[in-house]
Amino acid sequence: MQIFPKNINFFRLFEEQISEVQKAIKIFRDLEEDIDVKRQSIRLKKVEHSTDEITHRIIKTLNQTFITPIDREDIAHLASKIDDIVDVMDVAIYRLYIYRLDPVPKEIFQYLSISEKAISEIARGINALGQKKGDATVMKHCEFVNFIENEADDYHRKTLQTLFDEEKDAIIIIKKKEIFELLEHITDRCEDVANILETIVIKNS
Repeated sequence: MQIFPKNINFFRLFEEQISEVQKAIKIFRDLEEDIDVKRQSIRLKKVEHSTDEITHRIIKTLNQTFITPIDREDIAHLASKIDDIVDVMDVAIYRLYIYRLDPVPKEIFQYLSISEKAISEIARGINALGQKKGDATVMKHCEFVNFIENEADDYHRKTLQTLFDEEKDAIIIIKKKEIFELLEHITDRCEDVANILETIVIKNS
């Protein structure tokens, strides 16, 4: 049995993780064409399981590896925070399903559009991580994520204000508010990942 695996490419594992995140946001966006929320929730749950499996593989490999390309704590932290992005999407789409909001609130798709941009920047940052002379590229994409997170905050505030101004049904307000807040958290989790990437670059420069 090989106790200390050699040539483990943790950066490739992170790329596998973020690929699953991109699959998840695409499934959520598919609601624009296929409004069967239950079906999309089931599809996204499968991606959430797949992302968990990759995360567990990273942690298991980390525990079996003596020498790592970056700090062990940073590897574990980054893997966990990437996983969190899919977890939030999974909770959000499940809430949308059990709350039976019909029609699907149109605001959801703007939240997802903003989140998709943040995830795309995270993916580019992760792809540059570990590459020779890739530090500046990582930092650039992290900066973009921060801008996008601010955009999400602005949209969220305006959306909640409109919701409270125009909706008269208290139950609908409660349901929509929870879903909107979960969707806003997607970009928050992306910013968490960006912050870790920035820390990794600074520590290894």
